[in-house]
Amino acid sequence: MDLVVGRDAVLVLPGIMGSELIEGASGRMLWGLKEAGWYARAWAGGSSLAALRVDERERSGGAGRIRVGRLLRFPAFAPMLRGFEPYTALVAKARQAVADPAAVVEFPYDWRLSIEYNAHLLADAAQRHLDAWRAHPRGSRQARLVLVAHSMGGLIASYFTHLLGGAGEVRAVVTLGTPFHGSVKAAMLLDSGRATPLPLPRARLRALAGGMPGLHDLLPTYRCVDEGESARRLTAADVAGLGGDAELAGQALERRARLLGAGGQAGWPELWPLVGVRQPTLQSVTLTGEGLRAARYSLRPSESGGVVRSDAGGDGTVYQDAACPAGLRPLFLPQSHGALAARAESIIHACTVIASRERGPWLAGDVQLGLEVPDVVTAGQEWEMIVRGTADPALVSVRVEELTAGRGLLPPTLRSRTDHLAGRLRLPRPGLFRIGVKTGGLSAITELVLATAEDPPSEGHIAHAGRAEEN
Repeated sequence: MDLVVGRDAVLVLPGIMGSELIEGASGRMLWGLKEAGWYARAWAGGSSLAALRVDERERSGGAGRIRVGRLLRFPAFAPMLRGFEPYTALVAKARQAVADPAAVVEFPYDWRLSIEYNAHLLADAAQRHLDAWRAHPRGSRQARLVLVAHSMGGLIASYFTHLLGGAGEVRAVVTLGTPFHGSVKAAMLLDSGRATPLPLPRARLRALAGGMPGLHDLLPTYRCVDEGESARRLTAADVAGLGGDAELAGQALERRARLLGAGGQAGWPELWPLVGVRQPTLQSVTLTGEGLRAARYSLRPSESGGVVRSDAGGDGTVYQDAACPAGLRPLFLPQSHGALAARAESIIHACTVIASRERGPWLAGDVQLGLEVPDVVTAGQEWEMIVRGTADPALVSVRVEELTAGRGLLPPTLRSRTDHLAGRLRLPRPGLFRIGVKTGGLSAITELVLATAEDPPSEGHIAHAGRAEEN
């Protein structure tokens, strides 16, 4: 029996912060370094990140100061956005699902810049790749495009297909955790932190993010602003009131409106969304005179005309309902946002679409875990991890890896609480660590945690469905 392989041309698009960035003049790597310890030093010291700030020429669409390298080959980390796992396994498996590895190429991009800017670059790259594959000895003249996109990459792919005329050449788009309706975390990153002082690593990320068009493209566009008896959408004026950039916010929200408006038309490529679930996820905000407070509940209209608050969860970054356009039924996977594109289930999902096979019942396991850990901790100080989804510690295995040194650490003992499991950890020194929990046949759910030498202040209040907790 012949092996079933895909005959189309494939492009793999990473998420925000998923591409290497290199200083054009010096050739110095600015983002995507192999050394995990660099992130602990960079976010604590800040000087290494200064070159990533968007200047006026770049803000206006000019490029050249910074060039793009490859997709991430090694784990990366940004406070609040958490960790980003590499794309090596996804690309390698995709190349096994096609007639020849040449059918699959990467599309790295400058994630600091807007999705519109990068979609125009994708249009050129996609046409060149499709032409080359159709002329390849093992290619097909009838070949079309399959786009496999993680996170922000899915917005670029959608802009290309829906607004730049790319739909005619695209057979399918696979999205992994794409924030079609945005993410509350983007608004949090643009908040000046007047309501609660920002810990130093997060304050440095905010300074970097404030001038990034790409970050503004991730602002939430669903009704996420809690006004008591009603809910509304975030506006550019709201972002300006938080201390953000009103011009960039207005441009981003207008782009999203055009994109979502086009999304309801017929004739677009097949869309195969995979959505991360079961992880603690911020879903709504309350605007105060001093800034923004984020909450782990969504705001849905009630029959009486008010608001129903409920925790729908998500992948830790993207609220579950924001990761899929209305009217589609996605596949769900309990996993964190930064790890979605690196896990076996997501890769199988993408390769199934690439090879034009019917998707199978690959999602296994009755217990679907949720992992709750801080993004930044102080080295040497004890903190608590929480695992939800089961009350039986015997069903869960925990792994702690020190990526800076490339070794495993003694995992904590999980103990039963009223509605979850909890374990106490102490990371021995500054660096980047991966925390993973696993049960049954599913891949481990993982999050990256940055340990710093300094003591991060409290993050302030995070509101949960039915209760409030101080982080």
